[in-house]
Amino acid sequence: MQDDKMPKVFISYSWSSDRLVLELAQRLISHGVDVVLDKWELKEGQDKYAFMERCVNDPDITKVLIICDRVYAQKANNRTGGVGDETVIISGEIYGKMKQEKFIPIIAERDDEGNEYLPAYIKTRIYIDLSDATKYEEQYEKLLRNIYEKPQLVKPKLGKRPEWLDEEKTNFFPLKDLIRQIHGSNILNKSFAVFA
Repeated sequence: MQDDKMPKVFISYSWSSDRLVLELAQRLISHGVDVVLDKWELKEGQDKYAFMERCVNDPDITKVLIICDRVYAQKANNRTGGVGDETVIISGEIYGKMKQEKFIPIIAERDDEGNEYLPAYIKTRIYIDLSDATKYEEQYEKLLRNIYEKPQLVKPKLGKRPEWLDEEKTNFFPLKDLIRQIHGSNILNKSFAVFA
């Protein structure tokens, strides 16, 4: 993403995550992210399916945040309600396109064993976990960095090939042999004895 370009995200969610979604959307906006949210954009008389399809396919929308809780996962897996409609659209995009990093699963809830609720079609995706209050800020920063394409860990630039790889190897055998001869020589030992 260009540094001067404002990121734009669409949030896909179920009513069960209303509060989290609204707080997240407001916070992202305060950090310069243009958020497309049905509560703000979709008006009476408009076609919600066309709205969702437009948001998922819109090239100006750089990321689609998929807020995953128990209800969302169930509706996505069963293809019911608005979530089911979005799932049909999103899963087609995920499986059919190369730029799959546009879709970011966000964990909003876990089950009693601590397993995340994820729809089957995104179970293997790396996610952001906003379900744990103690790690929320760290995970929010990770999300924001992802949206702005400014990761905390950046691969270093590739260096140059070391020059010494191309240098001819010097044969030090004659010098080593001379040192051995001097070290083991009786002449050297006798000359030291004269000065003693």
